[in-house]
Amino acid sequence: MLTERIVRDAKSEGKARTLWDREVAGLGLQITQGGKKNYVLRYRAAGRKRQAILCRAGEASLREVRKRAGEELLRIRSGESDPLERQREAREAPTVGDLCDRFLNEHAPARVERGRMSPRTLKEYRYQIGHYVLPPLDRLRVEDVKRLDIERAVTGLKPITRNRVLALLSRLMSYAESVEWRRQNDNPCRHVERSREEARDRTLSGAELAALAAALSGAEERHPAPVAAIRFAITTGLRIGEILAVRWVDVDMEGGRLILPSTKTGRRIHDLPSPAAAVLAGIPHVGEFVFSTRGDARMTYSHVRKVFVEIVGKAGLQDVRLHDLRRGYMTQAAMAGVTAHVLRDLMGHRSAQVADKYIRSLGDPVRRARELTSQTLAAMMEDGAVLNHLQN
Repeated sequence: MLTERIVRDAKSEGKARTLWDREVAGLGLQITQGGKKNYVLRYRAAGRKRQAILCRAGEASLREVRKRAGEELLRIRSGESDPLERQREAREAPTVGDLCDRFLNEHAPARVERGRMSPRTLKEYRYQIGHYVLPPLDRLRVEDVKRLDIERAVTGLKPITRNRVLALLSRLMSYAESVEWRRQNDNPCRHVERSREEARDRTLSGAELAALAAALSGAEERHPAPVAAIRFAITTGLRIGEILAVRWVDVDMEGGRLILPSTKTGRRIHDLPSPAAAVLAGIPHVGEFVFSTRGDARMTYSHVRKVFVEIVGKAGLQDVRLHDLRRGYMTQAAMAGVTAHVLRDLMGHRSAQVADKYIRSLGDPVRRARELTSQTLAAMMEDGAVLNHLQN
């Protein structure tokens, strides 16, 4: 019979051998020729003799191993899958790497084809998976991913990046449920706390816009297409990605309309205000895309951003980004007194939530009423003081 002392002192004696236990039938201590020791269980399944490794000696006490061996034998006799079969299933179980591969090469491209995901979103997912998901989780089995694994994967990331990666991980785990690689309603991202994001509210003042306009004029000869795209962004409030996707076939100069075939809210028709139409009128018709640096090649976002950074530097402006132009357009519209629903449609948002924030912070009638009331009361106090002075 095996004892803790026998297990500790057992040697290979120059060849592999197995010492069998008398207390649990089929339990043995396997000693390899190199001296490694494993607890093994010999049993019959489907009429065949089989032997499975339970664990390495030293990972558990002999008492614990005997208990586990007994439980395994009961499971085998009751018709459940035997240990070797479960070990094989565990080896073949899909990993997070397998999940990401299937998501990026099957699921996501199919959604892009159906118009349910943009190519840009897929590109961003590829980047996030390659940089933030696979390094810490690649070899982990999908069914074994726990909340602690998710927490570790996003630890140390900047707030915005952390939130974006968490959103992607949650989507991956939901997809794993849909293909039955995880139990249903068992998303490990559910209770992972998101970071607080500080909303950016930078807009350009009148003086800053004038400085930017002067710098744009100075750079127009060297960078005609990027300068035109930036001017178009200022005068339309469109996203840069939407602007760079504009084709001449989508422009109706006579009707003053612009068709945006693919935006975050789907196909959209955008009116062309006269300053924006003037920008288009100054662009030569070369190739398919309106804003192009050469032939039919579509100008990239990174190229526009690079030119914008150069122009902003020439204008002497600090902390200005391309998206601030869109925010500035929305700010001006809110200050003009438009409703939240009009602002939503103007900017192409899915809901009025973002627009309502601008209305409340910049065009709120309560704010204007408070200012008017305060001025009235202040004037009354001033008039009362003057009348009191005259009476005395």
